[in-house]
Order: sequence, then structure tokens, then C-alpha cells
Amino acid sequence: MRAIVLLLLALAIPTPARATPDERALVVQLSADALGASEASRRALTPGTLPAAVRARFSALGVRAVRSFAVNRALARPLGTGRALPEPYGFAPERIVLLEAPDSALASSALRALVADPQVDWAERVVTRTPTVWTLGPAPDAEPAPLVARALDSLPNDPSLRAGRQYALLNLGPAVPGGGLARADVRAVEAWRRSVGSESVKLAVADTGIDPDHPELGGSLAQGGPRITDAFNATDDPDPTVTDRYGHGTPVAGVMAARTNDGSHFAPTTGIAGVCGGDGRNESGCRLVPIKIAPGFSGSASSFDIARALLHAADVGARAVNLSFASTTPSRLERLALTYALYNGCIPVCAAGNNGFDTPTAPLYPAAHAREGIAISVGASDARDRRTLFSSYPESLDLLAPGENVLTTFMTYPSHYGASYPGYVPASGTSFAAPHVTGAIGLLAAVRPELSDRDFQHLLRATAHDIGDPGHDAPTAHGRLDLERLLDRVGPGKGVWHDEVAADSFGTAGEGMLVVQEGGPGTLARHVGTHSATRIVAQATVAIPDSFLSVTDVWLRVAGTMAARGDFRIPWFAPYAEVAARDERTVTFRGWLYRVGDDSCTVCDDRYVPLAPSNVRFAFGVLGTVDRAPTVSITEPAGGASARPGENLLVSWVASDPDTVSRVTVAFVPDAGGEVPLGATAGEARGGSFTLPCAGPVDVPGRLVVTAHDDRGRADLSRAEVPFVLRGGNCSAPLTTFRATPSPFRDALTVFAPGAGRVQVLDAAGRRVRDLPTSGGEVRWDGHDARGSRVGPGVYFVRYTGAAGTTTRRVVRLDR
Repeated sequence: MRAIVLLLLALAIPTPARATPDERALVVQLSADALGASEASRRALTPGTLPAAVRARFSALGVRAVRSFAVNRALARPLGTGRALPEPYGFAPERIVLLEAPDSALASSALRALVADPQVDWAERVVTRTPTVWTLGPAPDAEPAPLVARALDSLPNDPSLRAGRQYALLNLGPAVPGGGLARADVRAVEAWRRSVGSESVKLAVADTGIDPDHPELGGSLAQGGPRITDAFNATDDPDPTVTDRYGHGTPVAGVMAARTNDGSHFAPTTGIAGVCGGDGRNESGCRLVPIKIAPGFSGSASSFDIARALLHAADVGARAVNLSFASTTPSRLERLALTYALYNGCIPVCAAGNNGFDTPTAPLYPAAHAREGIAISVGASDARDRRTLFSSYPESLDLLAPGENVLTTFMTYPSHYGASYPGYVPASGTSFAAPHVTGAIGLLAAVRPELSDRDFQHLLRATAHDIGDPGHDAPTAHGRLDLERLLDRVGPGKGVWHDEVAADSFGTAGEGMLVVQEGGPGTLARHVGTHSATRIVAQATVAIPDSFLSVTDVWLRVAGTMAARGDFRIPWFAPYAEVAARDERTVTFRGWLYRVGDDSCTVCDDRYVPLAPSNVRFAFGVLGTVDRAPTVSITEPAGGASARPGENLLVSWVASDPDTVSRVTVAFVPDAGGEVPLGATAGEARGGSFTLPCAGPVDVPGRLVVTAHDDRGRADLSRAEVPFVLRGGNCSAPLTTFRATPSPFRDALTVFAPGAGRVQVLDAAGRRVRDLPTSGGEVRWDGHDARGSRVGPGVYFVRYTGAAGTTTRRVVRLDR
């Protein structure tokens, strides 16, 4: 086994996430009042642009401003230019600055003073996070294992995938290196038939950097332009590049999006596939946004820089950002940045951590915020579909993904610590489980770009392959990532509906002691501490649109939801609601708020926590089979064809619908107006023979129209047409044979049509009452209009329109 030198000594430690807050660094968000109304207050602060009074206050406390949060060295605009968070969050990136004290004692005293300072919205210590890696190595053997008996023509040509070394993507069982359970994998090969990612989708990796020259990661897109884009060094490192000198970010990026189906690299037997790595031909897969959060060659990142990375990823349009760093202390700044990213369509994916030997597993941040829906928490599974022993399993865990001996990319140069691998390395840790899920979001976003917010967390949970005890269980949560099921869940015919609704009913739901642990704008700032409170349940019921034939999933979204949990604990502002009831046509949502103090106060909005009842809203998503219009095209006859009356015309078409084509109708539409129905077939038919009626002694130019009908749900349709000429001939059934009898009538009228055409019933004012298509012969009118309502007595007109012409008969309807 290769010696790993100092890198493994730094990385292969059982609990790398036991980091503590930085002892000397603080972060504050200044209040708007502290800056006044000057133009400077609307721009990103720097230490040099702070008001003199603020600088003097910091100096009196023994701290100094050292960095601005919103300044972005990579782009000519500050961080936080996306959609701003709603007011209840109180997030103002342009007013946030990093402070430094000469020692930890002075930092502690300054923090106490700043928390109580009216010129400061909030203040906290900066937290240190470390990579969630377990081990790297040993280096893979030079020769691949023998291929198992399997048809490989459809597999990508990456040698390591074909040799069974990438069990995470294709597990070939015990015959391959390391053994394993056949098909205990993420079903990548099946998923790639639906999606290989898209060059329009960006995936960010906030880590120790990246090797931009690695052939699996960099290079050009199939359509031109660089694959690596919007690189950003979020740290204060004098080197502004994102070059990985540590050896963690490059392996993470490889799992997520190493180029797929691009053959070998470095040696004939090496070369891997990534989850969102393209097809090696017309599609290069997802683009990579590398963000360096660990300065220099270190492996530690601050909550300050992680938060900056989250804003950058969201601002440049990344659909997900991978965070394989963790530690035990929460950070308000980091939490707000996670929420900002989610609100702007960038999904944070976080490694759950490697403290699986602890019982119970303590929450690690930022992954623990998956409980609030603003992140996705990923643990690690092995080649036999078991949770790895090291993988954490806190309450917030969403799902597992392969994270033990995952073959991935390594730098093309040695790390700062001297570790060197031939371009690839097996890696273990939840660090390498998380990017499988980040890549999954890339595949899903490529085919369903309208998905955002908590949609991804819900779909990943709902489609995970159940392992461990049946159903949800603590060690394996919802199961192991299944890419095939994930993409199938949103396949053709499935629609997504996003909306939000105000609460429409309220009721008391018990008394208790409410604990508010963190202040904030509005009522949270008033009620920090423990209070006797009345819990209030808020509900709203919405109707499922008729366009949904059936509903598969309903879930709550973070953006737009304004309610709280019902457990009498508010550690910080975090929207929460749940689906209380659901049937085929309606769904009811439920959330909570609290009324503090005397119940006799009836007009006291400031007694409600975290917000007044009038502000309670539920944002949600619905997934189901939708009624979409069918598609149809005519394959025969060709445009410009003609035929004579009495001939059998063969008409062929291709019709499809995500739901079903219930029937197909064929008609001739003369250019001069009117419509002559020729007949109808069942929806599954692909053609038919239709007898042409007589159009009179002269040729009639027009169009042959084929209409595909979907009579379910909204009863929609689509048409295709080609130019057509109905040749002239001798008509054997003149218009004089048209009759409507009896007249007067009470219940029903019988109409005798001289040929194919359309019968219309008009009222005395000439308004259309009913359409009665006919292919000739007898047709009945039951005295009802198109909506099914019985019409009143009076004079009506029955009009026939066909190829031979138009004629009208007057009839009288009697009262019953």
C-alpha cells in the first residue's frame, strides 16, 4: 500500500468535524441606522468605508474590521445581487463585516457588547469547518480487473467504469475489485438514458479548490467555451486562484461531474465517469463552478467564507452547490446564506459527517439545516448497500449515497503535503457521498429546469432505494440514492405546479412554554427567552387544478412559507409547514404560530411569534400526471393530393399524448368555409379508409384535417392538416332531401342529412345552440344545448353544411 505521507495524517482522522469557533474572529451585521442614509450605506462595506462612529466603537471594544462580506474579487459586482430574502430573515450582505480581536478573551467581551449594541443587527463568532473525508488511497492498481460477462456496447467507454471499479455508478458484484452486491449502485447507467446533464446547468463545488488542468474536469465544452466557469476564491488568500493544493476539492468535483464516455487518461486502463459528466459527444455535461473556501493549502474553512461561497454560487446561477465540510457549531451567517442560495434556485448539498461511531449522532453543520429544508444532508453507503460505519446519521439525514472507496479524480500534481496519485484515487467519507447527490440535481435540472427550492429534497427522499429496516429508519434515512427512479418520477406526462396560499382558518392547539433562542426582526427580537404561550394552528385548503389527472406528490417549499413548527421551540427563524390532509382533488396545509402572554389582548400583533396570523402563508409544490394536449402529424396523403367522390381515401397519421389519445377524427374543410366530417377512429389507430362525399359538379379546394382528441381532464385536442382537393362529380343526394322532423316537437328532433357534413341548431337570434356532426343519414337532437341544459320552447333553425352546400330548416319546440 502506498504511503500517504502527511496528507492522510491530516485527513484520515475519525472525527474531523470536531472543530470549534475561531477564537479571535467575529462577524457582525450592522444596522441600517448605524450607516445612515448615505450612498455608501447602499454599497458593500469595506473596512475603509465604515462610518467614523462605527470604527470608533470597534476600536473601543478592542476589535478591528478586517474584511467585507459582500466584496467579490472575481467579478465587478458585490455578492448578494440575486433575489433578496424576505424581511423576516433580516439578511443584509452589504452591511456584514469580519472583525478580529488580538486574543480570545477580548473577542468574548466584544461579542457580548456587540450583541447588545442597538447599532448591530446581530453578531456571532466565526466557526471553523473541516472536510468530511475519512481516507484517501491506496492508489488503484495499474491493470484493470477482468470484465464480467456483460454486454458492454451500451456502456460509456471509461475504462474504470467498464472494469467494475466504479461500483457507485455500476456495481457488478463480487467478481470485481473489492467485491460487493450486484446493482447496489445509484443506477447511473439507466439514468443516463434520460439525462447526462447539460452545458446550461452549472454545479458549484465549495471546497479546497480544483485542478483546472485535469482532463476529466476542465477543457472545452462540446458547444464551445470553457467547462470550468465563474471561479471564485472566497478567502483572503493573496493567491486569488482556485488551484487545489490540499487534495479534497478535486476528488469531490470528480465524483460530481468527471467527463463521461471520453475514454482513457494518463494510461490506457484509467479514466472514470462522473454522475453529471455528459455523453462524450454532443454534451459535455454540467459545467463546474469551483469556489475555494480553504485558504492556501489548508483544509479548514470559516463559516464566513462558506457563506460567501454560497452567495457567489447562487449569484452566478449554479443549480446546486456541494459542501463537504462540517463541524458541530451552527452559524447564523451560514444559515442565512444557505437560505439565500435556496431562494435563488441553488440547492446546497451537504455531507452529513463522519461521526457514525457516536451514539446518538450529534448534528453537524451545515448539513443539520436539512431539517429546515434549506440544505440536503447526505450520508455514506458501501458496495453492499449498507451504511458505512463512519457515516453520521443525525435526525436531519435525508439519504445515503456511495461514500466508501469511491474512485475519483486527484490532482495532476502533488499536494502541498507530498501526496501524489496517477490522476485518480479511491476516497472514503461522506465528502464523496454528497457529490453523487449534487450530480443528481444536475441530471434532474437538465430535464426539468422549472424545479427549485425544496423540490429536489422531496424528490430525492421519495425516490431513494430503501435499504436497512423497511421504510424510513435512523441509520439509512430514506434510503440510498437511485438516479433512475429520480428521473422516472418526473418523466413524460408529469407536471409540476408551484403556488402559495394564505392561511384560511386558525384554532388554538394547547398551552406550553415557548422557547425562543435567537432574536431577529419583528416579534422574534421582542420574545427571546422562555414564555407562557398559546399554540395556534393555521391551515389552508387548496383545490388541485383540473389539469391534474392524478397527483403523485405534494410538499411544502421554503420560499413563500411563513409559519413555524409546533414543538414550542424556535431556535431561529425557520419556515415550517406540513401536509395535514390530502385526497384526489384537495390538499390541506398546516403550520403553527404562538401567542405570548394574556389571551385577552385581541389586537396585539406583536404578541404573535414568529409573525401575525395575517402573514401566515404556505408555499407548495404538486407533482402528478397532467392532461396535456396531444400531438398529431399526417403521413399520408401528401399535401396537394386529390380524389373523387365515392373513392376510399387512405389517411395515415401519427398521434401521441402524455396521457392518452381517446379518438381521432378526419374531416375535409373547404377553403370557402364549412367542414365535412369524413369519419372517426379509436385513439390507438394510426390510419383509416374514408369514403369521400360528393361536393357538386366542380372541384373544391380545401384541407384534409386530422384531429387527435384527449377527452380526459380538460378534453384538449390538436390538429394537423394538408392541402387537398375534392374533385367534382354528380351528387346523388341533393340538398332537397334534407329534413328535420317532427315540427313542432317536444322531446327530440330527427334530422336526415344528405351526406357527410355538420348539423347546427340555432336559436331565433341566430346563436349556436348545438353542433351535431354527421356522416350522412339520421342524427337526433335531444333538445339540450352544448352544456347539457334543456332549452326552452320557441322557434329554432336546423342548418346543414356539407360538400354539396348549405341549407336550413325552421322547427318549433313546444313546452313539455
